[in-house]
Amino acid sequence: MSEFPVKPSCSKEEPKPTQTSYEELVELENDVLVANREPFECPVCFGAFRPYEGIVLRDCLHSFCSQCLVDTIQHSGDVEIRCPYRDTVYSCESILQQREIKALVSEEVYEAHLAKSIRTAEAAIGNTFHCRTPNCRGWCIFEGNVTEFKCPLCTIVNCVACRTIHAGHNCREYLDMQRYEQNGGHNEITLQRMVETGAAMRCPTCKMVVTKVDGCDGITCTMCKTAICWATRGPRWGRAGKGDISGGCRCGVNGFKCHPQCKNCH
Repeated sequence: MSEFPVKPSCSKEEPKPTQTSYEELVELENDVLVANREPFECPVCFGAFRPYEGIVLRDCLHSFCSQCLVDTIQHSGDVEIRCPYRDTVYSCESILQQREIKALVSEEVYEAHLAKSIRTAEAAIGNTFHCRTPNCRGWCIFEGNVTEFKCPLCTIVNCVACRTIHAGHNCREYLDMQRYEQNGGHNEITLQRMVETGAAMRCPTCKMVVTKVDGCDGITCTMCKTAICWATRGPRWGRAGKGDISGGCRCGVNGFKCHPQCKNCH
């Protein structure tokens, strides 16, 4: 009976990690930036650097001087900052970690980087809304019939439907103000003064602000098409529609005007 030869086992044992090497790994993990321990030539500016004068990137272990990494971050058009190592045959695709980016650049540059990241994320995701408070980075992903977004950063309530902030006013009032500002430059104070002085009024149905320059006292709301009596500030007709004077204006009934301020029958 033949026997197969038995391959002798390797007597050399794998080296076991020592307490010193473990402590070095923990130290490297806790360090925000990893410094080079050997001399190197920066592959970007070709400057010579001694130990602990440069930075070793965590993901790819390529070494660079700190200034070249700062320039790479500042001039990158992408949200993900890639390792700047390039040669004739190889281009590194590793990504700088956020803690590396934050430690390398100034606070102002890092804030700009975060803002760019947020804009890119918003553009890539549907149903997003960015807080309309100037310089606020707050944003959300909304679903369904969400109409308001209270920003967790600045605590300001935004209107998702109008995509703006109009505190103290509902959407229709805001649209009224927008329309007046676009047609004559009326601001909120002017608009309210016009209502108080009688130069404008709110539609009895939809509350949109309407005005009358001249002509008949019977006008129509441009928003909900309700027929309005300018003199009484109420509806022209009752619930049954045109001709129903039971719940509306009674101008001309029995020869009387609807209101002492009625300038012409309608």
